[in-house]
Amino acid sequence: MTNVLNNSILGTLYRWWLGSLLFALLRRGWHALRRAGAGSRILGAAFGETKLDALFSASALARALRAVLRGVTRILGAITGAARSSVILRGLRGVVRGSFLLQYESLFGAFCCVMFLVPHENWNNLWAALGATALLLLYLLRCAARGEQPVGPDALGLGFTLFVLACVLSMLYTTDFGDSLRILVLFLGAFLLCWLIAVSFDTPQALRRLLGFLYLCLLAVSFMGIMQRALGLVQINRLYTDLSINKGVPARIDATLDNPNNLSAFLQFFLPLGAAFAGGADKSWKRVLLGLGLLIPAVALVMTYSRAGWIAVMLSAAVFVWCCNKRLIPALVILAILALPLLPQSVLTRLSTIFDARDTSRNHRLYIWGGVSDLLRDRGYWLTGIGLGPKTFQNIYPAYAHQFGEGGTYQSQMLYMELDLEMGILGFLSFLWMTLKYMGRAGRGLARSDRATRLVLIAALAGFVALFVSGTVEYQWFYQRIIYAYFIFFGIAIAAVRTAERGTAPCAA
Repeated sequence: MTNVLNNSILGTLYRWWLGSLLFALLRRGWHALRRAGAGSRILGAAFGETKLDALFSASALARALRAVLRGVTRILGAITGAARSSVILRGLRGVVRGSFLLQYESLFGAFCCVMFLVPHENWNNLWAALGATALLLLYLLRCAARGEQPVGPDALGLGFTLFVLACVLSMLYTTDFGDSLRILVLFLGAFLLCWLIAVSFDTPQALRRLLGFLYLCLLAVSFMGIMQRALGLVQINRLYTDLSINKGVPARIDATLDNPNNLSAFLQFFLPLGAAFAGGADKSWKRVLLGLGLLIPAVALVMTYSRAGWIAVMLSAAVFVWCCNKRLIPALVILAILALPLLPQSVLTRLSTIFDARDTSRNHRLYIWGGVSDLLRDRGYWLTGIGLGPKTFQNIYPAYAHQFGEGGTYQSQMLYMELDLEMGILGFLSFLWMTLKYMGRAGRGLARSDRATRLVLIAALAGFVALFVSGTVEYQWFYQRIIYAYFIFFGIAIAAVRTAERGTAPCAA
């Protein structure tokens, strides 16, 4: 079998690639960048633990937050000590001591699954914030039962804290306090889940258990979307597709997430994590079986007909393959080329409209960006932001809207522009800092982590790339459950980085 592969066209191309000048240059460049990054103070300051992070951890604010957490933990410890015979407490002790059915990691993973499996029309975003609060109490209860101290949110770094601060400060400039407060509560719930994952899942075993739940969630949501098409439960929507240039393109699926672009964003974050879970299996037959399971979300992604999602996931896959084994890049390119004739005509039609000047979706975005750019330049809005939420946007944007960019506009249709628009320059820069920093730390941790953790780090890099690519034409967080999807993903990335760096345990005594 090996000889057949070596003598095949793919084998010949593979050997040619390994011996090519391009591969040699890319390999040397990559190694040079890694060596420079390892010894660079500038890159270390940008992507590693910095003096600013250390100063922040020693600041009065960080100490106060840790003191509050220790106080709550002591109170919970006293309650558990005073009510050891309680039926409720026996159940809670099962959670914190690791019973099979009531394990903290399992409850956390199950909650994440339920969050995305509930259909849009039956979901209330307040449940996510309440669930995150309950998981925080369970985390503190677990620390109390073990006689350990909880890790404060300062462990996530100064950049993350500045982003949270930017969200809070944006309330000073909103024109609709109630709507902005609603969005702020949702953001705080997502931040809470991110922090809990980062400090609670710092071992490969715990991280893999959470990834297992998310893998099942990924398959289930994707399958529900595919069944929408199979059962004819979705109809062609003119708001999602320009029918004049997308003839033959069928209805776009959204599964439980209300909009095909929301489903695409969910898949962009969870598909790399699913690949890491599949690749981290201990036996080859499990890796093959779990890998084949990823065909379900791949098919669902195609059925979303999200052009930005397709491009983002293709580049994300390229990053994943490059980090796993850069020698396989030619095989990925060849497979992509060979797959083109096999794609349905509707997919080819959709791809052909990406640069079509007649596409109303593309043109509408350009009109919106023009109006938002004018808005940001006026009255210093680029510095302060206008506040969180669609209602504040709708109160201010119409005065700056360009022709054909007025109707049906609730946000800027770009992640970067929306961050500056809602949270000001502090929100925009702190988001870039915290994200690029953990991308850098994930890259630096690849060489010093075990196989399973390394795959999660690679998945983190791939997911960040997908975010940055699709964020140029989408504001993925407009749908609030995608905020939770991203910060669950981000929490896993931070947990993997902490594990690779052999950082502080989540409940360090």
